[in-house]
Amino acid sequence: MKLFRAKVWSVVDIGLLKWCSLLVGLIAGAYLADYVRRYVWIIAAVAVVMAAKVMVSYFCGDGQSKAPPTGQG
Repeated sequence: MKLFRAKVWSVVDIGLLKWCSLLVGLIAGAYLADYVRRYVWIIAAVAVVMAAKVMVSYFCGDGQSKAPPTGQG
């Protein structure tokens, strides 16, 4: 079984992944509410930094082409 492989995700697959992540986060948040409340600003700062990284790579590009090879040498 190959653990890491390239896959084109359908809209339904992405939606299910998002809902699953949301529900797992809700369950974890219910159990870890006091811990999260103590460190809310640190967690928010980490979330902002990670979102900024994604936005920079999306809007500015990271210098690498994501296009598949054309087969021309």
